[in-house]
Amino acid sequence: MIEIIIGREAGVEKSRLALMAGDKTAYCGNPGSVPRSVSRKHCRLVIHEDSTLSVSDLTDNNFMYVNGSDCKSRGHITVNDKVELGPDRYCLELSTIVKAFAAQQTYHIASLKEVYDNYNKTKLDNQIRQGKLNALSALPGVLSMSSMVLAICLNNEGIRIVMIVLAAVFAVGVVIVRMKNSSNNPLKMKQLEDGYHDRYVCPNPSCRHFLGSMQYKDLLKNGACPYCKAKYVE
Repeated sequence: MIEIIIGREAGVEKSRLALMAGDKTAYCGNPGSVPRSVSRKHCRLVIHEDSTLSVSDLTDNNFMYVNGSDCKSRGHITVNDKVELGPDRYCLELSTIVKAFAAQQTYHIASLKEVYDNYNKTKLDNQIRQGKLNALSALPGVLSMSSMVLAICLNNEGIRIVMIVLAAVFAVGVVIVRMKNSSNNPLKMKQLEDGYHDRYVCPNPSCRHFLGSMQYKDLLKNGACPYCKAKYVE
């Protein structure tokens, strides 16, 4: 969790937006971009570990608006929400603020391991199932060949006929299963890929890059997002 004090830059005539978190101070905007109606310490923005944000006004004399409504505090917001300060309604660029402190933020990524493992297990299971179906497809031919050998060895045409019938029935069953699988499997694989792309992403709300190019163990080994540099722990 990171707490950021947000206000107007002090000690200059043309102020920028000042962001203070611990011993780190960052500035946003051009000189003179922040109106004087924004106080030196106007509000507190908290970046939580679950990627949500909360914001609270620091004094009773300030004004703060969240999505157009006047309020003193609001929790469970995201970078897509609109936060404005002072009577002039200076609008905060939440994504820029969060990104400025992303390297300080630490995210627990154990949930990404479950997403990664489930995706690869499901994909491997599908490949094994396809391999078994391919192996079964060859069985009717094996039965037909075996029937001929048995018929010759035992001099019994009835055995050959029975085995040929069994091979034909088995072949029809395999065809039905393969047709059903060929209809359902592409849809299931697309749903699997779409879900993986939606869920295997950086937990930093200002990043959310797809991490599919890296295995989970590599994410943990590197200890940071390859895009926004947010810190990762399990």
